[in-house]
Amino acid sequence: MQKKHKILILVLLTVFVFIGSVCGVFLVKPAMELKKLKELKLKDSSTAEYLGKMPETDEIYSWIKDLTDMGARKPGTEAGKKAQEYMVEKFTSFGLDNIDVVKSDATLWTCDEWGLTVSGAEIPSYYMTHTLNDGAFGKFSTPDGGLKTEIVYVGEGSESDFKNVDVQGKIVVSDVVFSDIPVGLAKFVSYLYYDPENTLPLTSSRANPYSPNTYPYNYYRAMENGAAGFVGILSNYIDSNEFNNEDYSYLGGKMKIPALWVSRTEGANIIEVIKTAGDAAEASLKMSVQIEEVKAGAVVGYLPGKSEDIIMIQSHYDSSTTGAVEDASGSSVVLALAKFYAQIPKEERDRSLLFVAMDTHFADYVSHDAFIEKYLTKGHKILADVCIEHIANEVKEVDGEVVFTGEIEPRIIFASEIDALLDITKEEIVRHGLQRTIILPTDMLGDELPTDADPYFQIGVPIISLVSAPIYLYDNIDTIDKVSKEELRPTTEAFADIVWRLTQLPKEDFSKN
Repeated sequence: MQKKHKILILVLLTVFVFIGSVCGVFLVKPAMELKKLKELKLKDSSTAEYLGKMPETDEIYSWIKDLTDMGARKPGTEAGKKAQEYMVEKFTSFGLDNIDVVKSDATLWTCDEWGLTVSGAEIPSYYMTHTLNDGAFGKFSTPDGGLKTEIVYVGEGSESDFKNVDVQGKIVVSDVVFSDIPVGLAKFVSYLYYDPENTLPLTSSRANPYSPNTYPYNYYRAMENGAAGFVGILSNYIDSNEFNNEDYSYLGGKMKIPALWVSRTEGANIIEVIKTAGDAAEASLKMSVQIEEVKAGAVVGYLPGKSEDIIMIQSHYDSSTTGAVEDASGSSVVLALAKFYAQIPKEERDRSLLFVAMDTHFADYVSHDAFIEKYLTKGHKILADVCIEHIANEVKEVDGEVVFTGEIEPRIIFASEIDALLDITKEEIVRHGLQRTIILPTDMLGDELPTDADPYFQIGVPIISLVSAPIYLYDNIDTIDKVSKEELRPTTEAFADIVWRLTQLPKEDFSKN
């Protein structure tokens, strides 16, 4: 055999050995650990003898319905006030102590009129939240009859897309393309990838509602280049225009020019009109918004234990839509845990518990900041934050319609890199059969978490934070049928055990990596 062939064979063997080693590290070892975890039994769980005190599925679901029926629960609105009162009433009825509403000043943005016409044809549209906003309070609107000017298309709105297009004084149309979540590939970086039915192969992915990645950058480029207005085409979203975006002013400043959303179908029609009419394409965009200062309030309830050290259990009750999944579902699991633990005698609670329902997830986290100021910087000994959000049914789009797949939306748990917290979380997820759950490192997406636990994580509080990302999360179709009802009780039981074990964990183990 020629020398060069021998070398080639040796190289190939080396590569195969390397690949085999990588597969062993990333696949074989987790498989062996999972096999051991599957030996855990429900009858041996920490709370098994107290399950009779656990709220039933229908009761938890009724709380979700109550909150959802209130409508969009924004701070300062009637629905927001009702939701706050509801959480106070529930905490009180369960027997929690020291119930507190931590007040803060928040900004409420609302839109009462909007519309779009292109070349004389009315186009179905939806307001882009937090736009037409220069930071002042008051009522603001486009000129009477709407903002009438030329309309231009800039593709995805990259810097190069804007170079050859004059947008000064015009309405800019741009594609908003959502990034993908490569769910299947998380198997290689996760602490736990629990999918016993193999419903999430390595190729699994889904659009990420948290990160429409060409936006808001294309919006800000339009604004910086002198555009008078902006229209975002939801290009790879469900065929809807009702996307209630978050406030992205932390990325590029106040969103000063008026803006609307259109569906991908209507977007394609607009692009065709622009291509046909060229410089003669005109549009009219109208919008009227109200920006006011309101009071927000985080609701806090306390259960004393044998130690003053605290385990915090939280979610948020505010929403930008009817918000069944986002986040009446998480809030109702917190309520269920509060009711459950209120029935456990104080002498059996090794640590104190703090139940918290936030209301500024969509209002710059000001209640979160006020809560931190009052409870975390004034000597309270919060050892860990357990955050629960989004108990969601999975959907897919078929012929333009959203249909259920029959599965729960994949669940992500971000857990601090602390051995004991990771071990407890993995064990209880598998013990309770919470399928399609993936535990990820907290730095997986950078230095921030896409969960309500992020403000506490940022100041060093260890976290266990459950979340999911169904595509409809910020859409008005987030109605109660999107909640995975059959997963409410198992989720509550699993987190009841996680909390119980945290109350018994030696204090020094909250910092051992």
